[in-house]
Amino acid sequence: MIQTLSNNAVTARSGFQAERIAVTDARFKAAYEKYFQKPICDMKVVSGEKYDIIVSFSDGTNARVQNKKVESLGGRGDSFDRRRIGATFENQFIRQYLTLLSLVRKGKRQTNMTPEQKKDFIALCNKNLEDIKQYLKKTFMGEAGKENQYWSIMKTDKTFTNIELYMVTAQRFYEYLVSRIKIDISLKSNGTCLSLSPDIYLQRKGGEKTDKSPNDIQAKLKIDQNILNIFERVPIL
Repeated sequence: MIQTLSNNAVTARSGFQAERIAVTDARFKAAYEKYFQKPICDMKVVSGEKYDIIVSFSDGTNARVQNKKVESLGGRGDSFDRRRIGATFENQFIRQYLTLLSLVRKGKRQTNMTPEQKKDFIALCNKNLEDIKQYLKKTFMGEAGKENQYWSIMKTDKTFTNIELYMVTAQRFYEYLVSRIKIDISLKSNGTCLSLSPDIYLQRKGGEKTDKSPNDIQAKLKIDQNILNIFERVPIL
């Protein structure tokens, strides 16, 4: 029987391949050494953390790096977090409104939330911006002591024929994303996503046929040229 992979599965498989290339291709070791300005003794892929790669240096230190493969800028974005709705925001009313917006559906692409309720939800988020910032920090950077420290973007194609490498500290990236916070929700009946900024939006994970937790809240990041501009391009020779 031929098994057809979902779009999410194809994306994940491509991401895993990008991570393997990053830790096994000698050109990437040289590029990382140029960026970090010190020799590397080991690079390995990890799973289950906010970072994908641990870079170990000859001086005994290490760096935790989130690696993202990007084939084209813009689009619908790449997932960077998923979790139960109870683990999203501290404010219970934000969680309740997010449940109504994204999880309680009239149909597959229609929300039960009215335009007036959406306006109230936007106002509630704007009154609790510290909660929004804390959500971004824990989903984007991770737990204290195990934070993702750097972001690496591998801009390439499906076959990894041409690769451009971009690097930035996770703190610098986080500060940029916070500066862009602008709460928005489409008032149309098919508006089921909560936009935290032009770059980040939250949606129901979905995928009932293949996913064990389709009601998780998924955070997606749209990587565009504005975002790429805060990164440093590191030559791959």
